Amino acid sequence: MILDATASNRTIWQDKDFEHIVYLDVEKKLERKPTIFADNNHLPFVSGVFDTIFYDPPYYWGSPKDFYSIPDAKTYKELFGENRKFPRYYGVDKFKNKTSLIASVHRAFKEFERVLKSDGLVWFKWCDMNIPIRKINGIFLNWSELMRLNISDKNQTRNTVNKCQTYWILFGHKISNQITL
Repeated sequence: MILDATASNRTIWQDKDFEHIVYLDVEKKLERKPTIFADNNHLPFVSGVFDTIFYDPPYYWGSPKDFYSIPDAKTYKELFGENRKFPRYYGVDKFKNKTSLIASVHRAFKEFERVLKSDGLVWFKWCDMNIPIRKINGIFLNWSELMRLNISDKNQTRNTVNKCQTYWILFGHKISNQITL
């Protein structure tokens, strides 16, 4: 079972309705509704249920009229004049400042630790736009970084505009016991 903990309008997925993914989001105005409306800081699942979690949180905070803070097509068209059936909603309007954003990422990882199976994995997307990844490394103390992919696709990152790097980082639980073979 897979959890998309920040489903938004499911823009990262090619198959938008894959039956083995639970799409979760708090935003009620999304054009493409999640499977479950819930906060990833307080997940409504029993412990140890997911194999993999995808987590693409906002990388910055903003106003309700920010380009990436509009979840529905009608409002998006009114503000920007573009007709996008499924806008790229990033949830930047949910955070007032850097501290609230970092605290939310930290709480989400605590919940991921609870709902993942012991051998579960978290795919975490981050952009160094306003907060370099090294500044939030303390959040990942209970996790092993297994892989880091630098993203250069301009559709997946804003690094062409702001000259910052975007990553997909794969984390696994740190296990204190060694497995004997």
